[in-house]
Amino acid sequence: MPTPLIVIVRLRPRAGAEDELLDVFRRFSPGVFLERGCEKFALHRDDDAFMVVERWESREIWEEHLAQPENARLNAALAPLLAHPADVWDLLPLEIGDPEKSLI
Repeated sequence: MPTPLIVIVRLRPRAGAEDELLDVFRRFSPGVFLERGCEKFALHRDDDAFMVVERWESREIWEEHLAQPENARLNAALAPLLAHPADVWDLLPLEIGDPEKSLI
């Protein structure tokens, strides 16, 4: 069984671009949801940034996602809306007890 991969992406929008950034995700997320191996693709927000929390069946499948033309279009749509380049963390989950509570 492949090891799942958790990906966290921090997007810091330029001032006034928050609604546009949200619209980009609303437009592109249905396609991501349908990609092979996409288990979670969730958008969250605080006062300064949007955080994307993703779960992929494996690192290899996530890398396939990154190579998709649709992912390139998503990134191109986001680029002019960002005050800083995206921060991306790709992480292997570690079970620390109850798997229902300790794993995303």
